[in-house]
Formats: sequence, structure tokens, C-alpha cells
Amino acid sequence: MSSLTSQILPTLDAFGFWSYWIIGLSSLLEGWWLTSVIVPGTLVVDAGGALVRLGHMDFIDLAWFVGIGAILGGELSWHSGRWLGERVRLPQSAAFRRAQELIRTRGGLALVIGRFFGPVAGFVPLAAALAGMERKRFHVWNIASGIAYALGHVTIGYAAGDIMARLGPYLPRLLLPLALVAVLALVTWAVTHHLRRGLPALRVLGRAIRGRLETWPPLLRFTARHPRAATVIARRLDPERGLLTTAVAALLLYLCAVFIDGAFDLAFVPGTDALDQRIANLAHAFWTPGGLSLAAWVTQAGHVPVAALVALGAVLGLAFWGRRAAALGLATAVAGNALTVTLLKLAFGRARPSLAYFLESSNSFPSGHAAISVALYGTLAMMLWREKLVGPTLAITAGVTMAAALGLTRIYLVEHFLSDVLNGWVVGAIWMVIGFAVSEMARRRSRDPGRSRPALSLSAACACCAAALVIAIHDNPTVAPRVPSAVTVFDNLPDAITGDAFPLDVVTLSGETLPPVSVVSTGLSVDEIAGRLAKGGWTEAARPDVFSGIAALRQDITDHPQDRALVLPAFLDARPATATLHSPAQDAVLRLWGVGHERTGAPVVGWALDAAEGAAAAALRPAEAAALSLVGAQDSRTLATEARGTAVRLTELSPKPLTK
Repeated sequence: MSSLTSQILPTLDAFGFWSYWIIGLSSLLEGWWLTSVIVPGTLVVDAGGALVRLGHMDFIDLAWFVGIGAILGGELSWHSGRWLGERVRLPQSAAFRRAQELIRTRGGLALVIGRFFGPVAGFVPLAAALAGMERKRFHVWNIASGIAYALGHVTIGYAAGDIMARLGPYLPRLLLPLALVAVLALVTWAVTHHLRRGLPALRVLGRAIRGRLETWPPLLRFTARHPRAATVIARRLDPERGLLTTAVAALLLYLCAVFIDGAFDLAFVPGTDALDQRIANLAHAFWTPGGLSLAAWVTQAGHVPVAALVALGAVLGLAFWGRRAAALGLATAVAGNALTVTLLKLAFGRARPSLAYFLESSNSFPSGHAAISVALYGTLAMMLWREKLVGPTLAITAGVTMAAALGLTRIYLVEHFLSDVLNGWVVGAIWMVIGFAVSEMARRRSRDPGRSRPALSLSAACACCAAALVIAIHDNPTVAPRVPSAVTVFDNLPDAITGDAFPLDVVTLSGETLPPVSVVSTGLSVDEIAGRLAKGGWTEAARPDVFSGIAALRQDITDHPQDRALVLPAFLDARPATATLHSPAQDAVLRLWGVGHERTGAPVVGWALDAAEGAAAAALRPAEAAALSLVGAQDSRTLATEARGTAVRLTELSPKPLTK
């Protein structure tokens, strides 16, 4: 998985070559006025540029697809504008008025300028067609604007991906979830605001197209030849009757397919469990008292008694306020989600992570907290929006933020694996959609909204929320006892190394391989080795905090070593390095793992050296020899591991203090 945690990036990356077509289609849809207000094509193109930076796509190929898509979108806007002609009333939206003003003042150059103004991009070609711009002139400027858009936004995405690729591996794991929640909330707000501004124009233009289609000769001929098919299609797409049902059914099918895909990954893709284990171990390695306290408070919002009281208060509040349909939809989503999660936990029977902070007895897959964060809090936000009690921007932003915060706390507390949380969100989203559909059906069938009793509604909601707060404060889950992990004991260390009983492969968080373990030492612990190396000029890598993250970014940008820079986390058998040190020349990075003990009780430590950023691999051998000399290596011998294609130096370290 990419280090960029935006959902767009891993989704695009998973499609492989089809990513080019998907991104090109997104640029086309944003260039067409009919879809420009609902498709965030620019965000998708920028995400594609970030994938170029991460090495998953080619810059020139992507620019071709984006440019052609943008040009075709402009052509669609132009021809549909000519087709509509003067038969329709023009949409009086801010985006369309701005497009008209650009055409009036800038002429053909407006097509280039408009490409970089979101929803305006689709309306400028429409305004040009309705203003009578000649065909040949439009084609020239449309091609120029498509090329400028492709090169400009792919470059912007590349630059953003470069910054995040540099920042992502070094950001403290305690700070990173908070930053992700903030970025996700900001992006959600921007997209929602984008839709709010464009939807009025889309409604006007939709009515215009419908009126035009009713008198369009080809459609009239199709209706005459196939009356039954035309009637079914018309009902499915009728905004007042079947469009909502069609959209809900399509969305449910998609979400169910996503969940099935995630479940199959868990069952049949070994890399899924390996990634889960690495993330769990990494989260555990970066626990702090403050981080655990904050996460413990936030995660209480998904605690079953707390969530049940919040749901009860919300349902009673909506019902007493006269919003019975919304209350029924919310109750359906919460109850259905609870039943589904319970059955899925029993069906999969996945054990909780062994490093979990709290002692919880239920199974791990899927995450109930993640599911309820969407089914309860997401559905509640949607119902408040649907009942016009809050605005859509606030509702969507608050719902997404709550879901992200609850899910990330489960990962940080190691109560769930990453795949548990992702699939929990999907289950919650399925029931959110079902709850919305139920509320809409109830709203259409019931003409009596019910008596509104605001005082009783507010009292019931406040009483339940107050009880939930009391439970959240006093009914805290039991902290799991910290049982020391089992220590591996090697009866015959050389045989373990030459066989497959000793782990050698070192990988990054995303599973990319790093130089394997090249030295196995006995006699000294990791702390003792690090202490001796420190006396010889080796420096321990900085602890994760804001300043070390900034130092790592400065090091990447300036290509000058920074003493306080963080090092990319690495894993041996899913465990992060116990200690990480820089060589005196800052050209090598040494990672140490306490792997176990020999039968005599002597500690066994695995060493893996990697070249520092910008340093040559040739520096590793001298750095390794210098490090072994500093720690007092004795009786070194090389073991060939033919099955794994590498050689390992087995050395014994003297526990006696070294003399100068």
C-alpha cells in the first residue's frame, strides 16, 4: 500500500494499467459541464501525478491520457451546448456566470484559464458554444487548454506526491493519524463545498436536457419501437420515483463487492496479514502515555454502551421532533449494523492482535468501532442534513472526521488490524445506505410527519447523551496485562541461520525489500551494542517527534545530513528495529533487532546495514567492519544460506568492557 493514505491513491494503484483510463475518464467528466460539478476530476488527476512520483505510473503516458480526456470533455460541452442551442433557459449559477464573463473578456484564452477553476472548466466550453464561437477557433483553444491542464495538474500532483513521499515515512506515528484526520476533513469539506456550489446549475441543466430529450426524434422512435423498455428506463431514471432506488441499489452492490474483495484478500492474500502485523507492531512501538490517553478517550465513542445510548438519544430526539422517517432510518442502520458485525465476527473468528492495549474478548474482523462510526455517526449526520437541521458541508465533514478518528484509534491502540478497520468502515457504509433508503421510503409513504415536541425531543437526546458521557468516563475497558512476549531460544544457531528458522529478510512498511540481515551476534544485548557503538561515534536515530520529522524533510530537500532526522522504519519478521544508529560518516544506517537467546542465555542480535540517503552501497562493508571492531567481535565466521541467496557473518561479542 502506498504511504499516501488518501483512499484515491491506493484505489488507483490497484487498477494497474487501467489507472490511466480511469484518470483520463475523470478529466473528461470534469471537462463536461453536465458532470463537472459532481466529479472531482482534478483531485483524481493530482492523485495520478502523485503516483507518478511514487513510481507507479509514467509521466508522459499519464499526461497523454489526461490531455485527451480533457479535450474530449471540452468537445462534449461544446457539442451539447450547440445541441441545446437557444431551446433552454441558461443556468444562472456562479460558475456559469464566471464562465460567460471569461469568454466575454478573454475570448479563446478563457478555455485555458477556465481549466484551472474547478466547475468552471466544464462551463467555459458551454458558454463558448452558446456565445457563437466559431468551430475552428474553439478546437484550437480547446486542444491548447487540454495540454496545459494535463501538464499543469500532473506536475502539481507530482510535486505534492514528492512532498508526501518525503514526509510520510518520517512523520511520527503518533502525529500522523491526527494529520491524516485533519487532511481528510479538509478534503471532504472542499469536495462538499464544490458540490454545493455546482448542484443548482446541474438541476437547471438536467431539467433542460430532459425537456429537450422529450422531443428528440431518435428517442421518440426508440420509444415507439420499444415501449416497455422505454417505460422501465424512464421509471428507473425518474428523479421523483425510481432514480433514488436505482442509485441506492448500485451503491449497495458496489459496497458489497468491496467488502467481499477485502474478505478474500484477508483469506487468500498472504501479504494482507503481513502488512497488518507490521502496522500493528509499528503502532505499538510508538505508544506514548499521552497518545494512549487521547486514543482511549476518542475510542470510547464506539464503546457499545456509549454508542447504544447515543443511538437511542438520536432516535428518540428525531422521533419526538416529528422526524419519524429519519428516526426509523437511523434505527435500521444501527440495528442492522450491530447484527451484521456480530455474525461476521463469529463467521471469520479472527483473533485480536496480541499487542492490544485493552483486554477485549470479541473477535477482530471486522472492527465494530469502525463499523458503528459510519452506521451510527455517519447516518446521524446524513439524517440531520436530510432534515435540514445542519448544512451538508458540516454534516459530511463531521461524519467523515468521526469515522476516521474512531478507526485510527483502533489501529493505534492495536485493538484491530488495518484490514479489520477498513472492512468495518465498508460494513457501516452498507448499513448507512440501507438506513437512508428506509428513511426515504418511509418519508414518501407517510403523509403525517407526526407531532413535533421540541422540548421532549431535546430532553430525551440530552438525557441519553449525558448517560453515555457518564459511562464513557467511568466504564473504561480493562487494560490488557503486559505479558512479556515469548523469547526464541536457539539450540543450534548456525543451523537456524543456514536453514529457515532465523529471520533474515528486512522490509519497509509497504513490503519493499531492504538489505537483509548480514551479521548475527551473540553475547551482548541491543542496548549494550548501541552503547559501545555510541562511544565510537555512532549516533542513535532521533526519536519520533515534530522536530525530527521536520529535520528529515530538510535532509531530503537540501541533500545535507541532519543530526535529528528520522530514519525510515524497517521490519524483521514484522517487528520494527529495536535500535537504529547512524555511522560516524553518516553514510550508513545500522538497524538492530533482539531476535532471541542461545541455550546458554546469551542474547542473539540481528544486524542489517543500509546505505544512507544519497550514499553509495560500497560504504556498507567498511561501516560493518568498523562497527564490529568497536563492539569487540570475536570468532567471526561466514555462513552461506544457499536457500535464501545471502551470506551471514556469525560473530561472538565479548561481554567484558573493551580497553583502549
